[in-house]
Amino acid sequence: WLPASRNSCSSIGIPMKLSLKDKPIYQEICKRVDMFVRRLEVAYILIPVGALQLFFLYLEFFASLPTGGFKPCREAGCVQRIPKIIHQTYKDDNIPPNWAGTPPAWKSVHPDWTYMFWTDEKNLQLIKDHYPEFLPTYLGYPYGIQRSDAARYFILHKYGGVYADLDIKPTRPVTEIIGDAELVLPQTPNFGLTNAFMASVNGSDFMAHIIDILPDHANKWYQIVRHWHIMTSAGPTFLWAQYERWTGDKSKDLIVPAAYWGKCSICKSRCRDIETSPLSHLTGNSWFSIDSFIFNYVIMCNPLPLAVGVLFFVDLYKTGRLPGTTKVVHSSRNHRSFGIKWLGFFTLAFVCYYIKQMP
Repeated sequence: WLPASRNSCSSIGIPMKLSLKDKPIYQEICKRVDMFVRRLEVAYILIPVGALQLFFLYLEFFASLPTGGFKPCREAGCVQRIPKIIHQTYKDDNIPPNWAGTPPAWKSVHPDWTYMFWTDEKNLQLIKDHYPEFLPTYLGYPYGIQRSDAARYFILHKYGGVYADLDIKPTRPVTEIIGDAELVLPQTPNFGLTNAFMASVNGSDFMAHIIDILPDHANKWYQIVRHWHIMTSAGPTFLWAQYERWTGDKSKDLIVPAAYWGKCSICKSRCRDIETSPLSHLTGNSWFSIDSFIFNYVIMCNPLPLAVGVLFFVDLYKTGRLPGTTKVVHSSRNHRSFGIKWLGFFTLAFVCYYIKQMP
């Protein structure tokens, strides 16, 4: 808002003639305008934020519903084209306890498949042996998760098969969702595609395209914060953008709806297992830092508590309750009104957050 002038309404600076300044009608107009403005200050933030919350809930709801049109097999015979190889990766052989049961589960559910476990050392050796032109970019990544993201594309290009993060555990054979496709990419319930679970034939044209374009996205001007740098250089956002731009043959590709591969939402700490999916999800996001938490769980998932917090501090500043601001004398009634108003706002924000965490 514009600063108030001596001859204006106190909130928005409506100019008035000096001869009208002290008249009751002017004072009444200013009083009503100020009241309207104070309400707008809340509405301008809470209304669009509330709409954003409803939009995300809409996406999550429909992403969790089975889609009758999803058909993994496009031909009557349904011959699996993707090699029976399962790939998983971690920085070394010491898998954390909460994921330790994942590799045995993949082997047990797929007894006739080959299981390949990739460490950082093996990933590096793969690049050195078969893709040496990418080595400078690979070693230049500032974060280990970027090398992990990039390596999975090279692994699938070289060997083909199914790649799955360690927080993805099978309950039934994965053949149910790869069908006879030559490239399988899963949707997320929030936005776009993800690289947490992928499958392809060896020598895939799309994986070759990804490999060729990776160096161009290693360092971009918009990759300012860690989370966004990871997501757009080799992570899920990068994969999604490149698939949308790719002009190659997509007739043998399969895009798996979120409900069919068991992912509910990035906004939930735990997910209900979906009956239509042969996969279940454990707690993941091992690479997340504070900026990842803010981006995913505050901005993307819970903007209402953020908005309430912003409004609260704005109100503290305007009423002189913050250190260094002008102290304003308040009546006990104003103090009670202040407390009741913000107790209601924070209660609403907490309820919204709790509902979104429910499985």
